[in-house]
Amino acid sequence: MRYYDTLATMQRDGFEIIVDKSYEDLNPRDCFDDTCCDIEEIIKDIDRGHLDWFMLRVRALVDGHELGSAYLGGMLYEDPTECLTDGSAEDMICEAVAEAKREAQRLVGSLSKVVDTAQV
Repeated sequence: MRYYDTLATMQRDGFEIIVDKSYEDLNPRDCFDDTCCDIEEIIKDIDRGHLDWFMLRVRALVDGHELGSAYLGGMLYEDPTECLTDGSAEDMICEAVAEAKREAQRLVGSLSKVVDTAQV
């Protein structure tokens, strides 16, 4: 089971937004160019807790039902909350909300058919 730590919750365009993080499965060696980064030092800093290596998840919900989401792996920060102010999370929030709006429109049509059928 994967566990998530919540970084932020907010309201956006009628949706509850939850931004959270979980451990990253990818090895940093697979994500960084060793010609410009000291990968071994990065890994040591992750292991020491000086850097946080994680996957970011954003969910858009209505009444507790997830209608949209976005994921981004390979996040490396000293403080994970920095991703809330550098544009990374904001891009993902926009993506999750756009997906949620499309899903909400689709569900309105489907649910109206179910409700009409149930009232007969």
